[in-house]
Amino acid sequence: MEIRIGPPATGQNFHKRPALIAKLLRALRRGNVAFLGPRRTGKTSCLEEIKANPHEFLPILLNLERHDTVEAWLASMVKKLREELQKPQSQLSWAQDKVGGFLDRLRKIEVPVVGGIELSDHQKQPSWRKTADEFLELLADSDVPVLFLLDEFPTFLKLVAKKTSRDEVESVLNWFRAARNDLKDRHARFLVTGSIGLKGVVRKLGLAPAVNEFDTHEIPPLGDEEALSLLENLATSHDLPLTLTGRKKILQLLGGNWPILLQLFISEIQEAEFKKAPTAKELEAIYRDCLVHGSRNQYCDGMHDRLKDVFTTSECQLARSLLKATCRAKDGMSRTEFEAIHATLVPESTHRSLLAEEFDHVIETLKHDGYLLQQSKGEQRTTFASHILRDFWLRKTA
Repeated sequence: MEIRIGPPATGQNFHKRPALIAKLLRALRRGNVAFLGPRRTGKTSCLEEIKANPHEFLPILLNLERHDTVEAWLASMVKKLREELQKPQSQLSWAQDKVGGFLDRLRKIEVPVVGGIELSDHQKQPSWRKTADEFLELLADSDVPVLFLLDEFPTFLKLVAKKTSRDEVESVLNWFRAARNDLKDRHARFLVTGSIGLKGVVRKLGLAPAVNEFDTHEIPPLGDEEALSLLENLATSHDLPLTLTGRKKILQLLGGNWPILLQLFISEIQEAEFKKAPTAKELEAIYRDCLVHGSRNQYCDGMHDRLKDVFTTSECQLARSLLKATCRAKDGMSRTEFEAIHATLVPESTHRSLLAEEFDHVIETLKHDGYLLQQSKGEQRTTFASHILRDFWLRKTA
């Protein structure tokens, strides 16, 4: 097993998560799924695993971060589906008598020209709508169980809004929702992922009802046994001396069992070239000097810097203030304490009440994006989602 810190882990380098994959496939048999969670937590690797082992589905994986128009998205879906149907499908039970006619009709669909929307004077419909409706009709008439794995769907919506308009996003979301409804008793399915909150994006555009029927699943961190197994596999693959006690110490230090963090720690052990198993103090030194204070930890650097890309200027100021206070709060923060910080930033109560939705959006996004975690017991106080991000933030705001 290779160490994967940059690109998604796939194939033999993907630490299998059979329970999670099985859960997603069960949900897809029932309907359409929103698979959400922080950036670099393994969502794309899970999609690659489903694509490699799709069971009864015909998987079409698309990275929507590459598209900023609806035309580009539709063109990519049509093109990828054509390519996939031209491959041998004899191993699938539905393939023998269903692919031929489906592919013939798919070839006749004209892919829309990429480059924004043009409204017809008499219909006032986007130029992509004819192609979209033809594609939907084909999917509705077919028994081919196409599974569209749409990676980074919320980012796509933000890009479309920036490139064209909020009205364009509303048009495609309304079409997409109608399409999912028309296909509810058919075999085609959609799974969308998001490293930024889907609900937050559509809510800011005033379009929340357009996505409220997705069966939402959030990617969880690895359980302790899974995380210990991943550490063992990585250490064994690279001939690194690491005892069970050492692996447990790593989990304790990180405080969050995301694969990227475990891989980062193993890579630093590899760089240290230990001749024997590192002691607890040596692991603490790696954590402090290499991960929290080191320059190779692009995960924490990225999480620190991306706030300005996720939020508006005022939202970013609030987010940074909340995070700065939370990393110093031994027992976490209550909502009342968060509201007090907001009051400091926006002293005038009438103005602050107008920003209540902004306040809720910032907190929800910080939780979704993996910065904060609200406890489920007791006072339900909010803490950092991992020790390493907390300690990194503490250093950056010292």
